Amino acid sequence: DINFRVKCDALGILAEDYYKDRIVSSETQIYNGQCEISTDRKTVDRLFEGESINIADLDVDFNVYPNQYIILKSESTSFLGCIRDGLITPLVSENWKTVSINPKNKEQKFALDLLTRDDIPMVTMTGIAGSGKTFLTLMAALEGLHNQKYERIVVTRSLQTVGKDIGYLPGSVKEKMDPWIGPILDNIRHTFKDVTYFEMMREKGQIEIAPLAFMRGRTFNDTFIIVDEAQNSTIHELKTIITRVGENSKIVLLGDIDQIDTPYIDSLSNGLTIVVQKLKNEDLTGHITLLKGERSKLATLASRVI
Repeated sequence: DINFRVKCDALGILAEDYYKDRIVSSETQIYNGQCEISTDRKTVDRLFEGESINIADLDVDFNVYPNQYIILKSESTSFLGCIRDGLITPLVSENWKTVSINPKNKEQKFALDLLTRDDIPMVTMTGIAGSGKTFLTLMAALEGLHNQKYERIVVTRSLQTVGKDIGYLPGSVKEKMDPWIGPILDNIRHTFKDVTYFEMMREKGQIEIAPLAFMRGRTFNDTFIIVDEAQNSTIHELKTIITRVGENSKIVLLGDIDQIDTPYIDSLSNGLTIVVQKLKNEDLTGHITLLKGERSKLATLASRVI
């Protein structure tokens, strides 16, 4: 905190950042969920023919992790796959009924694979503003609800404002949460051109919007849980919500680690980064970093330059 450092400097007191929660020393060391491997055309052809290849048979001089995505390249072609039980396998293809989703880049393809796989109950997704994190996750949740894979969708987030707080909000919990669900409504409106569908499901209890502070003690079975703006949460807060996940449920943590509004945490010490790093070697989790902004050229420019 800059004000704290200025005060310490004026008093001649040494001030240092809080490093306890940092498990990487720079953003370049944060796991991004994918890697590129060069190989021969014969190996790529075998994969296109439906054969799975053991990752140990390839000349790889770096660590690979469960559910990591692979871009296998030869001189003339490439193959997108995922590591499952040590094997490189094709991506899962899904026929969507609720809405037609066309991924715009390979990272979005990887994200959709993670979001629709039943063997991965926890997904983490980071990326720049406008990269499609919330949209893809919400559409996958609605598809799961439509197919009766889940009984409800729960959306939660840390109530951290950008800049100064406007003060306490009047009304019930539902009314207090309404200003925070703008990103969800924007995506619903973009897809269905209307929010009636969303409001109807909310009234029926199929969609619940809940503050992260109210998660303690709850259990979510048959639920698709979306934790938006997870980069503003501490590891303690995210551990609380992850340990609420029950049977036949999926939880997705979303966030842009370059846009943190919570004091005293940064891109390396926030809960989302720590969860990504600590769980990258687990079979029950998967992660992908979305690298390209698809909202607009201006939004992408601002994310990369400012």
